[in-house]
Amino acid sequence: MTGTRPAAVAARTGDPLPDRAVGEQLRAQAAARADRPALAWAAGDDPEAPRSLTYRELLRAAEVAAAGIARRARPGARVAVWAANGPEWVIVEHACALAGTVLVPLNTAWTDDEVAHALALTSPSLLFVGFDNRGVDLRARAAGLAGPSRGCDVVDLATVATRPPPVSFDPPDVRPHDPFLIQFTSGTTGRAKGATLSHRAALSAGHLRALTVHADERDVWLNPVPLHHVGGSVVMLLAALASGGCYVAMSRFHPATQVALMRATGATRTGGVPTMFYALLDTPGFDRALAAVRSVGLGGTSVPPSLVERLQAHGATVSVAYAQSECPMITQSDPAGDALHVATTVGVTVPHTDLRIVDPDGHVVGRGEVGEVCVRSPLTMIGYWDMPDATDQVLDVDGFLHTGDLGSLDDQGVLRIHGRAREVIIRGGENVYPIEVEDFLLRHPAVDAVAVLAAPSERWGEDVAAVVRLSAPGAATAGDLTAFAATGLAHFKVPRHWRFVETFPLTASGKIRKTELLSLFSPHD
Repeated sequence: MTGTRPAAVAARTGDPLPDRAVGEQLRAQAAARADRPALAWAAGDDPEAPRSLTYRELLRAAEVAAAGIARRARPGARVAVWAANGPEWVIVEHACALAGTVLVPLNTAWTDDEVAHALALTSPSLLFVGFDNRGVDLRARAAGLAGPSRGCDVVDLATVATRPPPVSFDPPDVRPHDPFLIQFTSGTTGRAKGATLSHRAALSAGHLRALTVHADERDVWLNPVPLHHVGGSVVMLLAALASGGCYVAMSRFHPATQVALMRATGATRTGGVPTMFYALLDTPGFDRALAAVRSVGLGGTSVPPSLVERLQAHGATVSVAYAQSECPMITQSDPAGDALHVATTVGVTVPHTDLRIVDPDGHVVGRGEVGEVCVRSPLTMIGYWDMPDATDQVLDVDGFLHTGDLGSLDDQGVLRIHGRAREVIIRGGENVYPIEVEDFLLRHPAVDAVAVLAAPSERWGEDVAAVVRLSAPGAATAGDLTAFAATGLAHFKVPRHWRFVETFPLTASGKIRKTELLSLFSPHD
């Protein structure tokens, strides 16, 4: 890089980050705000009649659950949760923090093979299980995948009491730098990796989220994002905890239910992916519910300016955050920015964050030039659980996380994302890595070669698309391959668009030129 200003920004120090464990933060809030609401949810799935726990009551429920966990798992052991959002899920998260165990959220859309891989990698002592977000019971599947014979006790999440009697619980010494949560994220190898976050990193992510939107104890955070995502279990939930606000748990996203619950709880903060807000904007009563909302956070995929404009027309303050499972807060767009700024940038770095854009050789590029986004922050993961080689590939000797995302910095230090070096497809907030889908489709006897890529989608941001060369003309149909993919891939990874070709455009080294295949798809497919 010569003759231009370097594409790098040094960390803004700001106020000190919370140097405490998550359980210590819960106890501090229970002491300072004992009778303020901490957790709310729809009782019996009736959004018009929400129930709630105060901070004192939430601490009690977490201590009771922690005592039960401590009888079966020592500090440092892993405790998995495989269920849709709910108050019991939240209580178990806090209970793990108090007991010093490491929380392992599992995606409810995963297949048995995907769950088995996560369990084998993390070896949890306990697996709390319930229903998925469609209401399907996961307990029988969990019993077949885990159990005492595999060193893991399966526990019905419904047995976790929201209002238990007090117990005597002597908490272990949990330090801020101890592991708190293992967040699964796919990799270019096609197998899920577990990004391990410390207590300090996770709590600081919540603290910075609350700080960037000027949140306080009056706020009510309604979360339609699954708690098995870092945006749910870390950013939203711990933002409420850090600022002393109330977190609202929804079992699944349903626009009419969310509107009713927003009004019943007086929600002031909400967030999600664009597809959720398209549905909400078409739901009667959303404009009235939105009137009480102080900020809307968008993320997880590309954000159309037209969506931002529609939300702003209703008086909403809208911002976009950029983060990864490996570092759950990196940048935040200006909540006061216009629709174009919010939709086309991800803003500036949050405090305590160094960021630079580098070329393939690791040299910092110039402002306006595109390169890989690298970040160094107290929020960065400890590493991938039990994957030291994979960790070394993304964390360099200077402590920078190589995100795999392509971006550029302008002269004001505003970050724009230009794509993903690792080809991840982000469909409605779910990460899909093409190589995983390609490897599975290649198991089909009729598939000779395949390229999986992101097709533009007005509703989902990006959709999974596949271009296939068959072993013989007519050897399989799109329906055949869709059904086959569904047998081994989570539903959001199954291609929705198919094209069949006789030959692929290739590079000199024989690799498929995926960029030349994009013309086969349009946003209206």
